[in-house]
Amino acid sequence: MWLPRTIFPKIWEKIDSEEILLLNGARQVGKTTILKMIGEKLVSEKKIDPKKIHWFDLEDANDLANWSEQNSIFPLLPLDDKEKHYIFIDEFQRSKNIGSILKVLHDHHPNLKIIITRSASWYLNIDESLVGRKQVFEIWPLNFEEFVLWQNDTNFSALYNQAKNNIKTTPQKIIEAINQRFLDFLRFGGYPAVILRKTKEEKIVVLTELLNAYLTRDIQLWNYAANTLQVKKILTLLASFVGSPLNISNLSKNAEISRTITQNRLELLQNTFILHLISPYFSNKTRELTKSPKVYLVDNGLRNILLSNFSVLPQTADFGYLVENFVAGELLKKSSAIEQILFWQTIQGQEVDIVKKSENIILPIEIKSGAEKSISSGLKLFIFRYNPTTAYLLNWSTVKNIKHNDTEILFRPLWFPIK
Repeated sequence: MWLPRTIFPKIWEKIDSEEILLLNGARQVGKTTILKMIGEKLVSEKKIDPKKIHWFDLEDANDLANWSEQNSIFPLLPLDDKEKHYIFIDEFQRSKNIGSILKVLHDHHPNLKIIITRSASWYLNIDESLVGRKQVFEIWPLNFEEFVLWQNDTNFSALYNQAKNNIKTTPQKIIEAINQRFLDFLRFGGYPAVILRKTKEEKIVVLTELLNAYLTRDIQLWNYAANTLQVKKILTLLASFVGSPLNISNLSKNAEISRTITQNRLELLQNTFILHLISPYFSNKTRELTKSPKVYLVDNGLRNILLSNFSVLPQTADFGYLVENFVAGELLKKSSAIEQILFWQTIQGQEVDIVKKSENIILPIEIKSGAEKSISSGLKLFIFRYNPTTAYLLNWSTVKNIKHNDTEILFRPLWFPIK
């Protein structure tokens, strides 16, 4: 029995579409498991003959060699069969020539439905070959709602659903009970293999293994010139800067490497889906601060293992960084192609932690580690300038709705899902 992923129904909806389905995401976030879930559902629900489902893992040397040239892979595929076949390719980006191969298969062999995964966004020619032929799904570590479902605790799930659906009438003792479980999620993050472990010691061991595998295997695979200790030092520095604007000069100085190498390593971390940089929101470039993006890591468990610190104490400065990294991640996990996750800051220092922009709709989100009763001057200024319909103030436990000018401000717990 597979544990649920909220992205899965969206992927399954497209199983009969013409496009190639591409699952993007960091290592160990569950992409291969989702492929297996699709394969099993094809057999159980659509009654597809297992012989019409073809699996390839390009981390396997033989599969990689076969997918390197048309002449080697085409004889292995059912190109002339009029019935539907399903081609699953894990880590497809390992083959430099696969873009042109997939283009031919998509354009000339509609009997093949292709589902692929990748954990590094390399080789521009692959993306160029698949323009207009693919639909991309971003696969992340588990979000908090998935974490709740994976706990195998029906009482906890019921409390969470009650709070999510009726937060204004939810007793404070239920909010506090969810908060305590939320602390575990902040401490160890959402990597599936970590969540499935029972003890703190087991979770830390898995996180250590994930980090070491990324540094010694993935980094070397995609950039042979990258020094493992150097990349770890940069990652550790970035872990201590989550939620802060990126200062490449300071990062370069503290890492004791050149600015050029620092920029290269930042690109490497982004291209392997570990680092996310969020851009500033502005309408007037002369009045609002900077083009420097904010730094976020893909997972709080990764951040904490880098800093060797699993202490999560509410209403502390470090807790503030953790919850901002959490909220940014939750929004990115659920964002659509037309949505942007941004932040706002003025030259004078007023700021709003996150601004969610969807077409012409903007939603400011303030994040506070304590039980807040009032709104900040930064949020007031943002409301004055942009007049959003709604704003959120995420905090430890305060639940209420207030009006400021014409904007309704929703005070909600930090884990409350924002749509």
